[in-house]
Amino acid sequence: MKIMAIRLRDVAEKAGVTPVVVSRVLHNKANGIRVSEATAQRIRDAAEDLGYRVNVWARNFRNQRTMALGVLHGTGFPRPMLDRGSRYFASLMDGIIEGAFKHGYSVTMCPKLLGEDSNDAMNDGRFDGLIWYSTSPPPEMKEQIIRSVVPIVVLHAHTAEFGGRIPTVICDNYQGIKLAVDHLASLGHRKISFAMERELLSNEVHERRDAFLKTSEQAGLPVTSADVIQLDWERRDLHTYLLNPLHSAVICFSDGLAADFIAIAQEHGLTIPKDLSVIGFDSTAFCNELRPELTSISQPLLRIGETAIDVLVKRIEGEMVEPMESVLPCTLDIRRSTESVLQS
Repeated sequence: MKIMAIRLRDVAEKAGVTPVVVSRVLHNKANGIRVSEATAQRIRDAAEDLGYRVNVWARNFRNQRTMALGVLHGTGFPRPMLDRGSRYFASLMDGIIEGAFKHGYSVTMCPKLLGEDSNDAMNDGRFDGLIWYSTSPPPEMKEQIIRSVVPIVVLHAHTAEFGGRIPTVICDNYQGIKLAVDHLASLGHRKISFAMERELLSNEVHERRDAFLKTSEQAGLPVTSADVIQLDWERRDLHTYLLNPLHSAVICFSDGLAADFIAIAQEHGLTIPKDLSVIGFDSTAFCNELRPELTSISQPLLRIGETAIDVLVKRIEGEMVEPMESVLPCTLDIRRSTESVLQS
């Protein structure tokens, strides 16, 4: 026997009111109708007795909302792993999910940013809003983001990169690098380097590199562009460098790169931090798994993710977003991979 769904008119009949009154109480519609608390409670009791449930899909269709958000990453990248590596993406997703659930949204991670046309993933109606989190997009993708019909927020970027038209969330890279430089200087280090991947073209790489050069100069350290170490993905250059390191300390663009420094240094018989102090960038739980534990600039990934969702929901609801660029401060988590040169 087919079981019929309980309709709004069934609740109205049981409660002895019109369907419009039921809609006012259960769906917050027909705001011009005044309903006493006694009547409202009678309606709620009738709905519970009959087992009436709000049809979320129908309500969202009427409101033209899917209550779903998409998370996009750049083309040509493998699927980010949550349970291995630097835990960067896991920490970021924790913040995104926390923010989405707070606002009643579900989250979907898209397998690709763009398909054969601009409607794929971005504008085909699946999502109320989008988060782009990866490295700087090429010009054609940047144009797609700017022209997106669906509200979008970009992470790890400045709004000026998108003509001031797209809200962004980013950490204070300059302040974070300065914390690391000042920490090493306080330990007596004078020969400090900054390590980055040569192939990584994100604006944040250059921003952190430039911050390293500027804050080192401000600290009175004899640092030049020659102290920027550019490495290949296979780390052949790193093996070569660690045969005869020219510095007593290194600040790495990411925790993953810092972990490679520690592992390969140990392969070459170097002791961290006795022979080389190492600092990473992100400071997830991954840093505590390394030996020695990694001193790292703490990028507030949870707050970045949650802030991005807060901003995105404002855009979805048509609210003004001010400021268009959210810059969140960093801290420095000191662990065992740095020490005074006087102890070396």
